[in-house]
Amino acid sequence: MRSYQYDSQKRIFTCPDHKEFPYSDGAAVEERLLSVIKHATDISSSSQELVSAIEDWPSEYHLSPARHNLLRFLGLGPTHRILELGCGCGAITRHLGETGATVVAVEGSTRRAQIAAERCRDLDNVSIYCDNLINFSSEDKFDFVTLIGVLEYAPVFIQSDDPVNRCLGHARSFLKENGTLILAIENQLGLKYFNGCAEDHLGRPFHSITDLYGPGEPVTFGRCGLMQKLGQAGFVQQTFLFPFPDYKLPELLISEAALSHPTFLVADLLHRCSAPQHGFNDLRSFFEPLAWRAIANNNLLADLANSFLVIASQENTSHDVPARDWLASHYTANRLPSFAMETGFYVKEDGIHVIKQPLFPEQGVSEVPLCNGKLIHRANAEAYYLTGELYVSELQKFLARGAGIEAVARWARDWLLLLREHTRFDCAQASINGEWLDAIPSNFIRRPDGSLEIIDAEWDFDRDIPLAWIVVRGLVNAISVCPTSPALASLTFRQVIDSTLAQAGFPISLNDADYAEAAHWERELRQLVYGEAQTADIFGRLSEERAASVIAGPIWQEELARQQTEIRRIKATVSWQITKPLRYFANLPTRLRRRYIG
Repeated sequence: MRSYQYDSQKRIFTCPDHKEFPYSDGAAVEERLLSVIKHATDISSSSQELVSAIEDWPSEYHLSPARHNLLRFLGLGPTHRILELGCGCGAITRHLGETGATVVAVEGSTRRAQIAAERCRDLDNVSIYCDNLINFSSEDKFDFVTLIGVLEYAPVFIQSDDPVNRCLGHARSFLKENGTLILAIENQLGLKYFNGCAEDHLGRPFHSITDLYGPGEPVTFGRCGLMQKLGQAGFVQQTFLFPFPDYKLPELLISEAALSHPTFLVADLLHRCSAPQHGFNDLRSFFEPLAWRAIANNNLLADLANSFLVIASQENTSHDVPARDWLASHYTANRLPSFAMETGFYVKEDGIHVIKQPLFPEQGVSEVPLCNGKLIHRANAEAYYLTGELYVSELQKFLARGAGIEAVARWARDWLLLLREHTRFDCAQASINGEWLDAIPSNFIRRPDGSLEIIDAEWDFDRDIPLAWIVVRGLVNAISVCPTSPALASLTFRQVIDSTLAQAGFPISLNDADYAEAAHWERELRQLVYGEAQTADIFGRLSEERAASVIAGPIWQEELARQQTEIRRIKATVSWQITKPLRYFANLPTRLRRRYIG
């Protein structure tokens, strides 16, 4: 049994013979993180002070409140004991500590352990140990042991014939008889890797899906491979969950039950889900949200999700998470704490219920001043789940096929007619009731009878609001979650909006004053809900911003055209023409074989 001594200056327990763990985000990055957290007055999981310090991918990963969405569904509390193996800089540790659970966190890097300790300095129920996880020892047993973003590094830092099995076995040794392992890891066969994204740990495109992992390198597994590894380590009972876009900063968590439910349309939850690419160049070949729709329809989502979150337990034991009636949860943790929300989908006797509740109830507000009126936030709302095709997915398909303004106008006409029916005119000012604030296309479904019905009206306003604002924010939002059509790529948002309204026959055109007013309202709303640090004034630049998707990645049609141009250029060179006879005779056997044999 190893002995540990408490270092009061660093607030960590250390072992005299500990060998420094070499994993790091870089000395400069980690020193800045340590300084930011040391000088922060609010180090809670909802701290906007820490959010304002985000300036790059490492700081976002360690400071974003979205990290905590991964484990919110667990329902942890003061009765639980948790061992976190490989706690990094303490982002997950902070969340676990705030549940009131007793938390022991282990980190091999002294500097990272110190950062984690600073992040939890006001939590007496959290202890940070600096030790390599495979060497860590304790006589205590735990209800939960976590390996979050850790197992893939087992071949790098564990000397063993089977380092992955040894890591899992070591984690199992700390569990109570009925304890639960929580494992988060990238999927070796994640969709983003097929789409050209570089492998997360090695930065090489197609490295994982061609199974090029070598000895001593980080390694990931497909679903079946991971199930086998867990089973070999004694974790017989396994429940897979699927975080999107991945486990690092998840906005959406989907259960296995959701994938097999006959009326729950998982693909609708993924209509804006494209995997981020942090720190590497990548070339996307296709628009991922539409691919998810085809994947879900063919029951392949469990195998192609970008990440896995696994809840596993030992033989003859059982775990009670997730809840049996829970299908999925969507989180908006990037808002200010007062408006951060969880939207959960639950199976009840009378159908699926959609339940909205604040992530931080103690900070929630229902009404706040906005533009000489009151913004009303419908928190703690419950409604029935309605089936139908997501309205904005129609536009995604049109633009993926290369459609132009005429198709956009045809698609938008039904929505614009709804707005027109409720428009009021006062002194030549077109306005609409404040209850339509959330009536943007992304919040509508197409019912079987062809009608549109709103499904997510979270916001309200106590007086009329400018019609121009709803029209502009609705079309900007819709176009921004679509692939870029070559027919629109050279147009600005304003050009697309003006042309759409004209071709749709909308009787109201927008002038400079209308756009300025829409920009003002949107800026005020976003600053109120998201805070100054996350308020981008795109509405004030609609005449300059191209109407290209912010999530579609490179325009694949343009890339194809570029490649074809390059091929034509090469074929026009003198060297290509000179070597043409040589290529002809070199390929002659193949030509004859195809002609006479097939």
